[in-house]
Amino acid sequence: MDDTQLYQMLRTDAEAGMKHCIAQYYALVYTICSGILRRFPQDTEECVNDSFVQLWRTLDKLKEPSHLRAYLCCIAKNQALSRYRTLTASAQHTEALTEQTADTADVLLALEARADAEALQRAILLLKEPDRAIFVRKYYYMESVKSLAHRFSLSEKAIDNILYRSKLRLRKMLEEEAA
Repeated sequence: MDDTQLYQMLRTDAEAGMKHCIAQYYALVYTICSGILRRFPQDTEECVNDSFVQLWRTLDKLKEPSHLRAYLCCIAKNQALSRYRTLTASAQHTEALTEQTADTADVLLALEARADAEALQRAILLLKEPDRAIFVRKYYYMESVKSLAHRFSLSEKAIDNILYRSKLRLRKMLEEEAA
């Protein structure tokens, strides 16, 4: 079932639509949440459930039904990041998280602050391949640069450069759209 059909089902029969949505996207949402919540695997399942609840609550904000998957990925990522921040607020090791993800989180948060989730999704869809696949795998699936380098048969430096250029392109597209 494609995203447009699933969206229509969610709008007409929410219960059946959510069952199909969970069946279709559970593994994807779980992968996103578990990638971010590596240090807290016991909270992954709850975060996945919260993501689907949030989708149901905010379905009216989705303006393009064919982007349901991307919208759900954004929700899952935001839910997991929020949960991670909450869990690490009192932890002694927040400095390690800050060092590892400060650049990535700052860029993504800056992008989200300048544009709503739909604008970001549209901009990502405009990236050329393999840049789009690398960007999505890094920032949505939380795949490491080393793993991406192996997957795409590129050096880690090349992956870093692609990610940097992609972030610049996305920032430019979002600034132009906001203007």
